[in-house]
Amino acid sequence: MLKEKEIMEVMKIYENMLATLDKVIIGQKGVKKAVATSILCDRNSKILLTGNTGLGKTTLSNFLASNLNYQRISVTSDMIPNDIQEQLKNSQEMRMLQIDEFNRANGKLQSAFLELFAEKQMSMNGKKYEFNDFYVLATQNSADIAGIFNVPQAVYDRFDVNIYVENLTNEEKRMLLFGDFEPEKKNNLQEQDIITAKSAVEHFNTKRKDEDLMMQIFEIIDNMTMNGKKIFAGSNIRAHKFALKLVKLVAITEGRDYILPTDIVDFVNCLYMHRIDQTKVRLNDENIKEKFEQVKKKILHIKI
Repeated sequence: MLKEKEIMEVMKIYENMLATLDKVIIGQKGVKKAVATSILCDRNSKILLTGNTGLGKTTLSNFLASNLNYQRISVTSDMIPNDIQEQLKNSQEMRMLQIDEFNRANGKLQSAFLELFAEKQMSMNGKKYEFNDFYVLATQNSADIAGIFNVPQAVYDRFDVNIYVENLTNEEKRMLLFGDFEPEKKNNLQEQDIITAKSAVEHFNTKRKDEDLMMQIFEIIDNMTMNGKKIFAGSNIRAHKFALKLVKLVAITEGRDYILPTDIVDFVNCLYMHRIDQTKVRLNDENIKEKFEQVKKKILHIKI
């Protein structure tokens, strides 16, 4: 059972994190909310930042890693698993793994990442290296840039969220070009803050009405179809488990110990968009986005 003191502590941690992120990149309110909630609701979150070049993905990634024990891998298309294994084999205590340009990883490298993400271990020369809890914060440019590989659905499914970084508005461009904005470089988020937030999520006692609400939401999402066929490539159980942690954290940051439909609706795209059949995304991009908008409207109309 959550105590008022716990709720107030998490609210303060979340508000401070958002305020600091405002000093890192201009605009991108939705990105900052998704990143903050994903970091604070779990100590093993796997976050993918997707978007065009020059929008601050790497700046944000570097900032988030700056106060943690991290390792950084800048992927090139000719890398082999041994390249990353040699770099990480003595890094079992790392708290964050940064991966730049994730979709430049070839098939063999993606398989190595999959083992690392799924099992928190890697195999090298007949020996297994096991890791403690760690975040993954990967960036990738949009799919129309040369020199990238298709990422298998099984690998995408291991990311808890895929957060799309939008293009800048004209006003935001003006601030960058003619203002005196300088990105904050040092993250003031402490490991204890993460532990406090995660503990509050674990102590969040879902009531029957919370469970009924989330089951309705998950049913709406799972039943998304296009041309009469369901659009998800597989089960969403992994996504739903992370969504539960996330909505609990969101409710706490709103000062509540119960869940509302609004707690998930802003995060539906980043939780589930990357889990659908990627062929459908590429061929029906606008239709897919419209489907997600329809789903969010259904969620908001659930009677509680």
